[in-house]
Amino acid sequence: MPNTNCTYLGLTLQSPVIAGSCGLTNSIDKMKKMEEYGVGAVVLKSVFEEQISQAVMQSIEDTHFAGALGDAFDYIKSYSEMDAYGQYTHLVRNAKKELSVPVIASINCFSDGDWISYAKQIQDAGADALELNLFFLPSDYTQSGTANEDMYFKIIEHVKANISIPLAIKTSYYFSGLAKMLQSLSYTGIKGLVLFNRFSAPDINIEKMQLSEAPVFTEGEGFYNSLRWISIMSNHVNCSLCASSGVASGEDVVKQLLAGADAIQVVTSLYNQGLDCIRTMNDILRQWMTKHNFTTIDEFKGKMNFDNISNPNDYLRIQFMKHFAGIEENKR
Repeated sequence: MPNTNCTYLGLTLQSPVIAGSCGLTNSIDKMKKMEEYGVGAVVLKSVFEEQISQAVMQSIEDTHFAGALGDAFDYIKSYSEMDAYGQYTHLVRNAKKELSVPVIASINCFSDGDWISYAKQIQDAGADALELNLFFLPSDYTQSGTANEDMYFKIIEHVKANISIPLAIKTSYYFSGLAKMLQSLSYTGIKGLVLFNRFSAPDINIEKMQLSEAPVFTEGEGFYNSLRWISIMSNHVNCSLCASSGVASGEDVVKQLLAGADAIQVVTSLYNQGLDCIRTMNDILRQWMTKHNFTTIDEFKGKMNFDNISNPNDYLRIQFMKHFAGIEENKR
């Protein structure tokens, strides 16, 4: 039988299929079921810096200390933060106690703030690695692109000073010089890049004239963008690469591995298809490997990346020149 073991963030996984951070990875029972189906690792549901900041302010308001100064304010703030992170470290400890696959903690952050000191607590709780979901929406007219990008490096520097476990950065493609940015991030000493994070998006209800949220559980969304950049970057970064967004089948897993991914995160499919889609993806991966006479993932990983195919410019084409040029009407 083909060997699907792989290495990600310096960790040995039994499969390249990882359960990405979501509500399902907040449940020990569900994660144990994922392990039964052959998941390579789990990324725990994120603790959100923004939510903790809001909880702190709510605690201050609830205790009638909205105008508190000095020690009183600091005490309430510290107590509220410790309580929130305490709940998360409890999840980490339980996951490590119950699971044999690597447990990757996750923090969703937007500033170089006090939360960084709690990364050490997450490490001490037993997390095998830490994934930071980092993104700053470039909507501030007064903020330059350079200043925005500098924040990523500051946060990474400060987090790395507090922990020794592998650090992965889950980031977006909203950079004017994406290739250079990803490469530069990889040389900060992080162990992995996850391409790419998926965002909440606004929609408009035209009947109620209200703002709503765009559909969340859409399979396939973002897959090809991730595939393109995994392929382009796989030979040009100094860390692991993990594909995220839109992976919906075992065939998708194979494609990302051929492009050069070390591992693949799935989320939406866990909701839409059920947790056993992990087993299906692994089965399809093994069947494909057997069909093409591969015994290990390393034998074919990156075989179709930007540097290894005969016409790499196909990965760079962004216009529909080939398929849709000259089509002027919709034939039914």
